[in-house]
Amino acid sequence: MAGSITRTDFVSMVAGEISSGIDRALQYWLGRIELEVVDRSLTTAERIDAIEGILTEYKMRSGKAKFGCVA
Repeated sequence: MAGSITRTDFVSMVAGEISSGIDRALQYWLGRIELEVVDRSLTTAERIDAIEGILTEYKMRSGKAKFGCVA
């Protein structure tokens, strides 16, 4: 049957949608951080504060109160 979808096709389609959603979310949050990094009207301390604000907002919206440290 040429019109039927296989389980593998379905899983691949769902995985592609999940991957696309993750990519869009990363682009959004990293894009916001990048805007603060390149904003020359801010001092270094103000940039750091702005980035910390974005991270705090992400934590609140995602329900992730703590991040793991990269070592």
